[in-house]
Amino acid sequence: MKIFLKISSMFLLAVLLFAGCRKTNDKNVFSEYDLVDESSKALIKINYNVSFYNNPGVQVRLNGVRVSGSNIQTRFPWPGGGFNTLGGSTGDYLPIAPGKVDIAISVPKRGTSIDSLDVYKTTVETQAGKRYSLHVADTIVRKGLFVEEDASVPDSGFVKYRFVNLMANVPSMDLYVGTVKVASAIPFMGISEKFTLPTSQANVSTVWAIRAAGATANIITYSSASTFLNKRVYTVFANGWNGYPATPTTETRRPFVSFYYVR
Repeated sequence: MKIFLKISSMFLLAVLLFAGCRKTNDKNVFSEYDLVDESSKALIKINYNVSFYNNPGVQVRLNGVRVSGSNIQTRFPWPGGGFNTLGGSTGDYLPIAPGKVDIAISVPKRGTSIDSLDVYKTTVETQAGKRYSLHVADTIVRKGLFVEEDASVPDSGFVKYRFVNLMANVPSMDLYVGTVKVASAIPFMGISEKFTLPTSQANVSTVWAIRAAGATANIITYSSASTFLNKRVYTVFANGWNGYPATPTTETRRPFVSFYYVR
């Protein structure tokens, strides 16, 4: 299910402050986007995966400036999104001034931008010309994994991936495509090495599965031919909690294997 973002006026102001952009189109994207001079800006994405029982919307502040609305929920790479997420379906990153960045995620008071419940805070260092993702996942003490992305495009006929284990009650996890293991024993809040698959894999199997490391039973699966698009770069991430049933679908804490675009 996809939720189209309601972009607040404050968010628009923040974007204008962070970067001057120009509209363009490209054959390797699915929507019109703003082209940012990556040599002067850092690009950042928040992959939010905190599974509260009532799944409240949260807001994001960068260096004290509110840059999102309060419609971000769990399983939500923001801005942008991917597949089997609550985000959109573009590879957007937020342009920011490079250097130290204070990141704060909170549940706001209803109908306001005033922080009501602090969810997660951290400070990161960024460099111009680089893309970063902050993965936030749920434990008794919430944890974050800040990674520099490799947005270099693979050769034609191939797709590039990395896999992140954001499922707190699975301490080590394997990732499969069909019956082929493509990432092995990735710890909670850990990320795999890069790997590539041919686009022809879509003619063999498009079923992705996550398993506890060394197990033979799948925790959950997901299938989409769109995860094998030519010359794309994805992050695959396991999220939710192992043990929650797949139904009812209103249970947001159930396990998922999801994707977002890096490029």
